[in-house]
Amino acid sequence: MSNELFNAREYLAVVAEWLSYQDECLSFGLVNSYDALRLYDHAQANPHLGEMADEWLTQDRIAALGYDPLETQEAHEGRCVVDSGATKAHNALLAARGLLDSVAFVANEGDTTEVLALIDEVVQPTNEVIG
Repeated sequence: MSNELFNAREYLAVVAEWLSYQDECLSFGLVNSYDALRLYDHAQANPHLGEMADEWLTQDRIAALGYDPLETQEAHEGRCVVDSGATKAHNALLAARGLLDSVAFVANEGDTTEVLALIDEVVQPTNEVIG
């Protein structure tokens, strides 16, 4: 991807186009749309892997997602994706943030400061803690 500016819609369109060049089994094997974004981000961060994620080594797809979408049953049988997975990821970050912010003991004071800042970058502007 070039250094030109993209808004969210344009970025999603780029990811969708990239995914359309992959083997359809890869797309069916992805658990949700969020994983497609993660896979694309991994491809962009590791250009040595090549443009075709379906041609990467299994371990490279596992490094990106924690599983190999080409090795799932759904890769060959199909899947009906009903949500993006983004809300679940967002809620998990909020829950982790709440827990980290309430930790009474850490190895070193301030250990959670950097992690909380990273989470805040993702979950802002709504910084509601799940209760």
